[in-house]
Amino acid sequence: MSFSYTGLAFLLGSFAVGLLSYRFFQYWQREKTIISRLFLYMAGVFTLFMLITAVSGLFFAQNTTILKLTVIFAAFIQAFAFAVIGYIIFYLKFPRVSPWLGVIPIFLLGLVSTVLTIILPFNPYLEPSGGINWDNQPVADTIRFFLFLISFLPLSFIMVQQSRISKDPAVKRRAIGISILLLFGIVTGLLDFFLENMLKLGALGSDVGMAVISVVIFVTVFFTQKPPKKEQKISSSSSERIKW
Repeated sequence: MSFSYTGLAFLLGSFAVGLLSYRFFQYWQREKTIISRLFLYMAGVFTLFMLITAVSGLFFAQNTTILKLTVIFAAFIQAFAFAVIGYIIFYLKFPRVSPWLGVIPIFLLGLVSTVLTIILPFNPYLEPSGGINWDNQPVADTIRFFLFLISFLPLSFIMVQQSRISKDPAVKRRAIGISILLLFGIVTGLLDFFLENMLKLGALGSDVGMAVISVVIFVTVFFTQKPPKKEQKISSSSSERIKW
């Protein structure tokens, strides 16, 4: 059993995204809407990914087989999260079009990245610095980052639009907070797939970046995703499509 800073960084990330999942669970319990349930699924999947990666990094940092399985699992489970985001985007932006048109292409592309992750050789290992080098798979990594862009970026824009049209301060705050979180998600993907190698950061440098982003995400969730108030329901005006 070997400790790694990568495991610690992802553990911090699991706390941050886990808090977001709990908030979405509270919203879903309160309102029972499709959107609250979908956001709960999305955050829950990313929390599971973070937690499993943290366990692998904390307890199996020198086990190459476990590290490879972790990368494969990450590619597979993220395909579900991206597909959920695709559903949300089409549900909010194209209400007259079946949301499954946003789900199926994204999920299939996620499966392609998973298959490529399985068949393309890579060798993750623990660096002397204490960070895990997940190794490069340029084609698979590019596809996964592309999925980050086509899911996180449009949804972030939608959240900004919703914050502008909403008259409810709680909805406005939540939408802005989610937009910020999605943008940080893109930065995290960019760091993992490209910047670590381009900037020669090393695994430890990437872990420090991940830890800092995790703290920022936790603070953002804490201040923008407040628990729903028991004495009042969140506004459900017809001019606000997002009903938490």
